[in-house]
Amino acid sequence: MSAMTATLGSRNWTNSHAEQTGRKALNRTSSTTGLAQKGQYRNVLVILTSIAPGLWKWYTWCTIEAAQPTSMTKPVTLLQERPAKGALTRTGGFLKGFSHTLQPYIGCRFGCSYCYVSQSNVHRFYNGGMEWGSYVYPRVGIAERLETELAALHRRDALERTAIFMSSSTDPYQGADLTYRLTRQCLSVFQIYPPGLLVIQTRAPLAARDFDVMAALGKRCLLNLTIETDRDDVRRVLTPHCPSIQQRLETARQARNHGIATQLTVSPCLPFSGVEAFGQLLLEAGDRVIVDSYVDGDGGGGKRTARTAIPGLYARSGWEDWRSHEAALSLYDWLSRRIGNSAAWSQEGFTRQARSITGNVC
Repeated sequence: MSAMTATLGSRNWTNSHAEQTGRKALNRTSSTTGLAQKGQYRNVLVILTSIAPGLWKWYTWCTIEAAQPTSMTKPVTLLQERPAKGALTRTGGFLKGFSHTLQPYIGCRFGCSYCYVSQSNVHRFYNGGMEWGSYVYPRVGIAERLETELAALHRRDALERTAIFMSSSTDPYQGADLTYRLTRQCLSVFQIYPPGLLVIQTRAPLAARDFDVMAALGKRCLLNLTIETDRDDVRRVLTPHCPSIQQRLETARQARNHGIATQLTVSPCLPFSGVEAFGQLLLEAGDRVIVDSYVDGDGGGGKRTARTAIPGLYARSGWEDWRSHEAALSLYDWLSRRIGNSAAWSQEGFTRQARSITGNVC
C-alpha cells in the first residue's frame, strides 16, 4: 500500500512524500514574515484515502494552519485542486459598483458562522454535503487564465475602467496560500496588466507576505482588512478559526507603513467593548473604515443571516438582537465625526471607489 500513488491535479504523491511535502510547507513559514511566525503551529496532516477501488481516485485531507495559532485550527479540511476554467467573473448585487470579482480558491478555511456564502449557490454546488469551512479547492492555473483575460481587456482599452474585488466568496490569504501562492501569482499578473482598481479583502496576516507587490501597484491597490470587533471573546464565539484581533490590527499598521492604502471593514459589526475604545483602534490602524450590519450587509436584508447559526449564538451569549443597527450606527457616527467621508456605511462604502472607476451606480 505504501507504494501506491495518489494523483492530485498535476502532482504525484505517495503517502510518505505527501507528508514530507506538507511538513516542508509548514517549515517555509519561518521565512514569510514576522507576523506569520507568531504562535505555535500545528503539523500538517495528510490522509490519502481510496474511494473508488480499482480506479485509485484519491482525495487529500489537510490541515494547513501554519499561518494561524493552534487555538484557532479546525481538525481537518478537504483540500483538492480544481483547474481554473476562468478567472474574472462579472459582478452585480451588493458589489455591482465593481466590474469583476476574482476567487483564487473555492471555499474558505475560516468558516465564519455568519458568512453569507454558506447560504449561497456557490456553497450548495461545491460542498458535497460538507459544512462551510471544511473544504478548500485551490483553483490551479488561475494566474494564467487571469493573464489571458486581462490581456484581452488591455487590447480593448478597458483595463482603466476595470475594478476587481478579490475576493467575495473566499479569503485569498487563507492557509492554503502558504503552499499554493495563487494570490501572489495573481498579483504578479496585475503588475503586468494593472486594472483601474484592485481591492483585496482578507482577514489573514499572511497578506503581509505580499506587501511588496501590493505597494508596487500603488494607488490602484486597496487592502481591506476585516476587523468586526475589538473583543477576542466575541471572535472566539462567532469566528473561532480566524486570526486574533491584535494580529489583524498589526497587519493593517504594517500595510500602512509600506505605503499601501488600507481600509478596515467592520463587516458585520459584532458586539464590541465601547464606541470610543473600538473606534480609536480603527483610526490608529486604517486609512478608511467601513461599518456594516447583518441586515444591510448580507445581500438579503438579513434573511441569509437568519438561516445561519448567528441567531442562536447571540441568544445563548446574551447579546442584543443580531438584527439591531444601533451599535453599528453609533460606531459609524463616531467615526464620521472624526474622519468625515473616510468613514462609510455598508454597500456605499464598499463600492464608492469602484464606482469612480467603472461608472457603475449602486
